[in-house]
Amino acid sequence: MDLRKKACPNEFCKTHRKKKFNSKVNYCPECGEKLIYVCKAHGYFKPLDEAEPEHSYCRECRTKREDRKEKVIDVAKKGAETASVFVIAPAIKVIQEKGPKIAEQVAEKAVDIAAEAIKKKKL
Repeated sequence: MDLRKKACPNEFCKTHRKKKFNSKVNYCPECGEKLIYVCKAHGYFKPLDEAEPEHSYCRECRTKREDRKEKVIDVAKKGAETASVFVIAPAIKVIQEKGPKIAEQVAEKAVDIAAEAIKKKKL
């Protein structure tokens, strides 16, 4: 499936630099001129090399998109790191302060549950 877009190269056509067509359309419906492959970016009509059929975007737009993706990934990583610091630090303080009490409560509940299980087995 070809995802590239085509546009009319005729400067006097109504669709010139205003409309992009699917790659299946070969001729302009307005003037009949043969359509050329153009960059898929919105509002950008730079012609593409037909030697690179796997690319839908021109080299400039492709690098901009890759840079934007890398920036988003970097921001997400930094955000995750800072969020983990804000979540982990208070959690460690709570565990240090209330850890022994919580451990005692859990141990008591475990003993109670084990005792009930033993009673049920004997009956």
